[in-house]
Amino acid sequence: MTGRNIYHILMIMIAPPRVPHIVIRLLFSVLLVAGITVADSQFAAAAPAAQRQVGKGLDSCTAPSLKQMSAFWKNTPYTYWGIYIGGSTRGCNQPNLTANWVRQVTKQGWALLPIWVGPQNPCQPYQAGHFSKNAKTAYAQGKREAKLAYNALHALGLPDNSPIDYDLEASGGRNTAACVTATKYFVQGWVNQLHSPPAQRAGLYTSTCNGFLDQFATLNPDLDFIDGASWDRKPSTMVMPCVSTSHWNSHGRHKQYLGGHNESWNKVRLNVDSRCGNSFVAGNTNFTYGRVCA
Repeated sequence: MTGRNIYHILMIMIAPPRVPHIVIRLLFSVLLVAGITVADSQFAAAAPAAQRQVGKGLDSCTAPSLKQMSAFWKNTPYTYWGIYIGGSTRGCNQPNLTANWVRQVTKQGWALLPIWVGPQNPCQPYQAGHFSKNAKTAYAQGKREAKLAYNALHALGLPDNSPIDYDLEASGGRNTAACVTATKYFVQGWVNQLHSPPAQRAGLYTSTCNGFLDQFATLNPDLDFIDGASWDRKPSTMVMPCVSTSHWNSHGRHKQYLGGHNESWNKVRLNVDSRCGNSFVAGNTNFTYGRVCA
């Protein structure tokens, strides 16, 4: 039986309420161990390192321990985890985040979304560092951050063609025209450098409205994916206030739909953000798990 045939069978079974959640997760685990790629034909062109996945995920400021990750994997709705791999304004230490941790959690079944937290929009207050308001300088700074992020990605053992998500916070400041221009130049530098061989998938996390996310659709070349913050408790990646449904609408969206909150699974409690993905992840096979995020 081909991977494509298995994929279609699973999609039929996934449609609620036919199969309990635990059975779907068990089937996925068996396929993962067997080394079978369950892929939609739309996803087949993706290189092995950068998979597209439709499913619920989480992120946390500090990468959890292996034991905690295992607890949040077993019989839960989650398939990927956002990891903060570095950057000058990253807010938390990462005692667990090593190449061995990446190997072990991907063996558990997890996919990963690497996130980089560097200098921020110069109009946004309360940040540890900012890039320049000068567009030319900001562009060069964006390229530099992409190089640093690439090095951090490889230090964790993640291969080329992986997605890297730039965390650009919107912390209540008023965005002047100069800041919007500088930010777009910075992100263009980020994209251009990540697209340089060996190319990575360039993404951007920011508030869907206050981060003027939709305006980045004018970049050329464009972002490979967006990661919109909209804490509306609506998982669908196509529901993003202030972002046109015509932009990044072909497997190009992650969404953080709920901010920091405590969640418990298998007697383990963590403070996490809730997210949904219909786009690139790293470190695991193509797999479409449910439809709530599409």
